[in-house]
Order: sequence, then structure tokens, then C-alpha cells
Amino acid sequence: MTVKSAEDVRVWARELEQDAVRYPEERGEILLEAAEQWKRAGDVDHAVALLGEVLALGGKNGGFARLSLAEICFEQGADADAWAHLRALEETEASGPGPAELVAELLEQRGEYGEALRWFDRAISAVDPEQLAEIGRRGAMPSLTAMSLFGRQRCRAKLGLPVDDLDRAADVADDNRREFVDRLERVAAARAATPAGPRAIEMLVWQRDEHQLAARRWPEVFIADVADSYADIEQRLREESREQNAVRVTLISGSVDAFAGYLERTGDDPAEESVRLAYSGQARDNGRTMSWPPGRNQPCWCGSARKYKKCCGSPATAR
Repeated sequence: MTVKSAEDVRVWARELEQDAVRYPEERGEILLEAAEQWKRAGDVDHAVALLGEVLALGGKNGGFARLSLAEICFEQGADADAWAHLRALEETEASGPGPAELVAELLEQRGEYGEALRWFDRAISAVDPEQLAEIGRRGAMPSLTAMSLFGRQRCRAKLGLPVDDLDRAADVADDNRREFVDRLERVAAARAATPAGPRAIEMLVWQRDEHQLAARRWPEVFIADVADSYADIEQRLREESREQNAVRVTLISGSVDAFAGYLERTGDDPAEESVRLAYSGQARDNGRTMSWPPGRNQPCWCGSARKYKKCCGSPATAR
């Protein structure tokens, strides 16, 4: 990702504020991003003013604004104000994980391991028990939710606490992550051994509505909560496109009905990766494809119905 100058960041921040006016239904989310950009540009006062506006709007975005204000207070040495923000956040946060994991990570970085552990536990308590069990199943696909388990485990180790069941689940999740990384490295090594040159990339994806249907039909294969996974897929697409000098990237859109029909005909197990890959070939042949990336003003490939530039194509997605 190209490093932007302070003026570039300010220009982007101003554009975001204009977008917040044009898209009032997304105002809180957009102003959160604008505040982060103003902070990056060095104008902390402007960032704080925008965060205050988001805080007044309330809801989940208000929670994230409260977290950002606490972080700024810590950075400025106003610890009492920072803790006041965190106490207020704890009193008003909705039942979902919200910014709890981010609060825990912030406190862990500060060496506040007891408080960080409490917030990691808060984040984990909001995770669906079946999803939590899946994360700790040997051979399961890596999940972003495991980050709370890892953080909890780190804090417990710092505090000298005995290993418990969630620590053991974290060990299994870490093994799964390492095995997944090893697989990716083997694939990368195999690709490196082939002649270099422009390539075409294909990837099977499940748009948001189809993924929710798939999670209800095959819960052992598809995790229901995938809100953050689309940003990871977008980042992977950007990296692979760049690293492989891809001339064409094609996304194959999965369909629950078509996949179910494929499984009925073949009798295959949907949990097998080879089965899903075989189905993707059929879906491609049936024309269920789309080019990536879409135009900035075209609908996002993830199926959110938002414009690509406002969704997975947002500069905030780049790392």
C-alpha cells in the first residue's frame, strides 16, 4: 500500500465528511473513518470533535467512538478521562462483542493484564457457543474470533493463571492457524516453481445472503458470523493479484440451491475442500462469475448492495 502524505490524508478525510452528508444513514460509520484519518494527519482536535458527534449518535458506532476517545486520552496522558470513557462504554455497550476485543487489546498493550482479561472474557461471552466450539475443533478453518481466545490466553499467562478449557481451545485454534499457513506456503512454493508471467485467478465466494443460507443449511461447514471475513478476502485478492501479476481475477459466486443439487447428485461431503472446489468449476461453467475488482460505483462483489468504494473497495480495507 502506498504511503500517503499528510495532505493526501487530509483530502481523504474531507471527502469522507462530505460523504457523511450525502449518506446520512451511514453517517456514524463514515465519521469514524474520517476521525481516524484526521488523527493520522495530526489534527487530533478535529478527530475528537467528530468522535463526539458519533458518540452523540449512539449505537454500535458510538461505542467505537468511545473507544477511540479513550485511546486518544491515554496517548495524551489523560488516563483518568480514558478510564472514564471505558467505564461508560462498559455500562452502555450492547450485548454483542462490539469494541470489547479492541478495548482488551488496548489494555493489554498498556500492560493492564487483569482489565484486559476481563474485556477479552466479555468479548468471548458474546460469541455463539456453537461457533466457539467450532473454533476449538481440530482441523477447523481459522477464524477471526479466535483472536479473543489468543488474547485471553496471553493475559492469563502474564497473570500466572492455570490453563483452562478455553486456553486449550486457543492452543487447538493456533495449531489450525499454523497448519493453514503451512498449506498456503506450500501452495505458494508450488506456484513459484512454475514459469513466471501474468496469470488468471479464480476464487469461489459466497455473497452475504447466500452465506447466511449456507450457514443455516450446513452449520458444520459455514460459520454464520462472517462480518469481518469479506475484508480478509478483499485483502487476499489484492495481495494475490499483486504478487501473481494477475491479468484477470474472476470470482465464482456460490449458490446454496445449486450446491445442494450438486451434493445430491454426487453424494459428496460439503465439508471437503476438494468437493467445494469441484463445485466451483461447475458454477463457473454455468456462468456464475463476476470480474474483480468491480468499478468504484458498481455494487460490491460481497453482495452488501453498497457501492464497492463504500464497502470492500474502501481505502480503509487496504493494509
